[in-house]
Amino acid sequence: MGIGILLEELIDIAQTSKTDFAISMNMTPSGLSKILTGKRLPLFREKRIFCRQAANYFAEAIYGRGCYLKFETIFPVIYDFSSHYELEMFLAYAIEYELDKVLSTENNINLDYPEREFGFLGKKTILNMFCVIVSDAIVDKGADPLEFYSTLPLFNRYYSDIFQRIKIVTSKKRKNISFNHLFNMSSLETTYDASYSNVLFPLVAAQQYVDLNLWQINKEIDSSFLLMKGQFLLLFSIQIDGTPLMVVITHKGYLASFFNSLMKKDVKKISYSRKEAIAALEANSPLSDRLINTPIDAVYNFISIGYLVEKQDLETMEGHELVKEKILKLFKNILVKETTFFVTLDAMMSIFATGKAIVPLMGAVDIAPEQRVSYLQRFDSYINEESRDKIKIVNSEQPKVAVLCSQGLSLIYWIDHDYESEKIYCFETDVINNLLDREVAGSTLSIMDFSPELWQSYLDELLKTKLRNL
Repeated sequence: MGIGILLEELIDIAQTSKTDFAISMNMTPSGLSKILTGKRLPLFREKRIFCRQAANYFAEAIYGRGCYLKFETIFPVIYDFSSHYELEMFLAYAIEYELDKVLSTENNINLDYPEREFGFLGKKTILNMFCVIVSDAIVDKGADPLEFYSTLPLFNRYYSDIFQRIKIVTSKKRKNISFNHLFNMSSLETTYDASYSNVLFPLVAAQQYVDLNLWQINKEIDSSFLLMKGQFLLLFSIQIDGTPLMVVITHKGYLASFFNSLMKKDVKKISYSRKEAIAALEANSPLSDRLINTPIDAVYNFISIGYLVEKQDLETMEGHELVKEKILKLFKNILVKETTFFVTLDAMMSIFATGKAIVPLMGAVDIAPEQRVSYLQRFDSYINEESRDKIKIVNSEQPKVAVLCSQGLSLIYWIDHDYESEKIYCFETDVINNLLDREVAGSTLSIMDFSPELWQSYLDELLKTKLRNL
C-alpha cells in the first residue's frame, strides 16, 4: 500500500493531526510531508527507531477494547490485540515492512525476482507478519480477482495459537477472493480430535468473507502453506526445538512452478457452487445419482430447508425442470424413508416467521403469511407414533447449514442471507456423520423429544399468532 498511505491512514484512525505526529517524531511538518509523499525516507540506520517511535505514538492513541476493528481499510486480515504492547509491535512490523519495500525499490532490488527469500521465527512474529503480508497484498490488489491456495489447518489445531487468533475485518463479503483449501480425507479421518463444530463453523465463517472451495488430495502434502497466486508463498514448518518458522517466497518464477506442480497432483474438488451443482445434476453424475437414490440416514437442519414444498410451489422459480424433479424426489425420499431429523428451534420457527423455505439450487420459496400454517400442516401426513424416534428438536445454537448424511457420504449445504449464493461440500466419509451423531444426537446438547401432540401444540400456537395479527 506504500508507507505514505499507511501513515496517512494511521493518522486518520488515531484522530490526530500530522503536525502532532511530526512533533512526536522530532520532525518538522515539512519533513513529515516529504516522507508521506515519498520524496524522503528515513536513513537505513534510522529505520528501526523510526518504526518503533511511530508505532508507540499510534498505539497510545488507538489502543482500546476491540480496536482492531478500526483497521478494516488497511488490515483486512488482523487479530484482536490483548495489550497495548501487542498493538505497538504489530504496527512496528507493518511500518517497517512498507519501508523495506520502498528502500528495496530505491536500491534497485527486483521484488518479483529477489536473489534471496526471508523468514520469520516465533509465534508472535509469524502472527504479526502473516497479517501484514496478506493484508498488504489484498489492499494493493483492490477489486482484482485473487486466488489463494492453502493447506493451513482448517480442520485441526496445528498452529492453533497463531491462526485461531486471526480475524477477517470487512463490512461485506469480498467476492473477488477465491480461497482454495486442500486436505487429505484419510488424514481427516485418522487425526481428527476436535468437536464437529471445528468442521462446520470454519466453513460457515469463511463463506461470509470469501468464496471457499475445498479440494481433496489423495496423498497428504507434508508442508503447510498459503499461496497467493502470482504474489507470494508462505511456507510453515516447526524447527527441532519446537519453534515455528514462516518462510516468505516472492520469486515469480518459483511461484508459477509451485502452482503448476500443485495442480498436477491428484486433486479433486469437493465443493460446488449453485451453477456447478446444477450442471452435475443435469449430467447425471455418479455423485448426484448416489445422492438422489441412496437412502439418507440423518439430516441436520440448522436452517429452514423446504422439505414440504410441492411441484406447484416451484412453478414461478427459475430453474430447469429436471433439477426441480430431482430436488423434489430427494425431499420425498427423506420424508418417507427411515431418515432421522435433527432440527433446531430456530430453523422450526424461521419458516413461519420469515415465510422462506429454502430449496437447494433454487433459493427460497416465499410463502404468504396466510399460507404458512397450511404449509406446515403438510407434515401431518408424515407424523405417527414412530416420529418420536424419527424427529429430534435441538435446543442450541448451531452453524447456519444443513447436513445430509448417508453411508459413506455427508453433504454440507450453505446459503447466504440473500438466498442467492450457495455452496455444497461433499465429504465422502463417515467422519462428519459420526461427529454429528456424537455431538448433536448425543447427550452434550439439549434435545427435546418430539411427539404428534407436541407438533399439534406448535401448530395451534402458530394459528393463535396468526389470528392475533389479523
